[in-house]
Amino acid sequence: MMKVFLDIDGVMVHANPYKKVDMEEDGFYKFNKNAVDAINSIDYKEIGIILSTSHRFRFNIQAWKNIFSRRNIKFKEISIIDLKLDSNLSRKEEIEKWINYNKINLNDLIIIDDDKSLNGLPENLKKRLVLTDPYIGLKDAMVIKQILEQ
Repeated sequence: MMKVFLDIDGVMVHANPYKKVDMEEDGFYKFNKNAVDAINSIDYKEIGIILSTSHRFRFNIQAWKNIFSRRNIKFKEISIIDLKLDSNLSRKEEIEKWINYNKINLNDLIIIDDDKSLNGLPENLKKRLVLTDPYIGLKDAMVIKQILEQ
């Protein structure tokens, strides 16, 4: 199963402080259509989304499944990095710790985030990173496809 570490602000929605983020009826952000299409372009039978976003504790897993389903994102399962947000770990450290603890095969993962701390990932993980422009978010599937073709 392909594991996709996914941030929301700056990835699925823009993080431009000068622009309003649209909301859906369920009270959470409306995801950018290009970002949804890019996630759905991951041509794997099974995708496991691992939420690395700071929003990850806002809802329980069932609510997250509903949010992603309503936004037409294809996935098999959703989980969260369940490290406390006050743990003083950077996003880079959270993701590295989670990968090592869960013994995730690097060929079976993609990290999609706008957090600049991820530039400090070891080269083998950095090759699996889609670092987005926070003002735009995930705009197309090209970078994801390049990672999958490695």
